[in-house]
Amino acid sequence: MAKQDLIERTIEVASPIGEVWKALTVAEKLAQWFGDTAEVDLRPGGAIKFGWSEYGDAVAGIVEEVEEPTTFSYRWDAGTDDVGTMWTTKVTFTLDESNGVTTVTVRETGLSLLPNELYGRTLEENSSGWTAELADLVALLANASV
Repeated sequence: MAKQDLIERTIEVASPIGEVWKALTVAEKLAQWFGDTAEVDLRPGGAIKFGWSEYGDAVAGIVEEVEEPTTFSYRWDAGTDDVGTMWTTKVTFTLDESNGVTTVTVRETGLSLLPNELYGRTLEENSSGWTAELADLVALLANASV
């Protein structure tokens, strides 16, 4: 059976695209909905890091694409396999605004390339994770000015 390669989620938020962009790309804003700590060097090749203190976990990555205010992507760590090789997946956010409502689509790709010891856990955790994290983004944008 072929491995699933893509996790995709789409949400709509009643916020202008510029405010949503800040929530996705400014470290202080990211830490309010995606984990609780963040670092962002917002340029292709720049470092990005997310932390979840309740899990004692941090995930590092590299920014790949920055096209303000519509596209932001990075490649982040998916884990280390049994022989010590670090594997990554690519996360891409695309934004589109119409009448003050911004559609946010997140796509995580490259899952099918992960070795079996990382694939199942990554697919399961990130599938539910994106749903929960995007709900937090919606709540942040609904309840505060970004």
